[in-house]
Amino acid sequence: MIAINLASRDYRIILRTYAGLLAGAVLLAVLMAIMLWAVISYRADISSMNSKLKTLAAAEERVRPVLLERERITGELSSMSALMDARRFSWTRLFTNIEAVFPTGAALERVELNSKERTLALEGRAQSPEALRNLMVGMEKSASFKDPFLKHQSVDKGHIFFNVVALYQEDKGAGVAQRK
Repeated sequence: MIAINLASRDYRIILRTYAGLLAGAVLLAVLMAIMLWAVISYRADISSMNSKLKTLAAAEERVRPVLLERERITGELSSMSALMDARRFSWTRLFTNIEAVFPTGAALERVELNSKERTLALEGRAQSPEALRNLMVGMEKSASFKDPFLKHQSVDKGHIFFNVVALYQEDKGAGVAQRK
């Protein structure tokens, strides 16, 4: 059979173009369906996460009073622990140890104790350099005071004003024996 085309245009190109456009439209429709499915899936995941967040928030609200109570109790326990530590410290023993090393001719005006670091600061005045020297020698020889250091000294109106710092080492064995 012989086919003669008397058309002024090639209609096969138009048919191929239509077929290509139709395939593109189908492809776009499939891609749109996939994206729509993904959006629906993401929305379902978001609503699931929101419900989980609400559940967690409700659980947190139920646990919050317990945590606040726990915080309050631990704060009270630390305060009680500090009280117990303060009760274990003997101020009488400290002043007795200071009195044991203080020579005649020296007067104590101020005592500061940092209980956490056990640092002791003594301020006072001495009538002579020998009295100040005897104080420092007495503190160095004492087992209760470690590393005594003459931080400051000045002379005014015949008196030597001084500031001495040292680490205080309380004799724990004597305190336990006395309290039994």
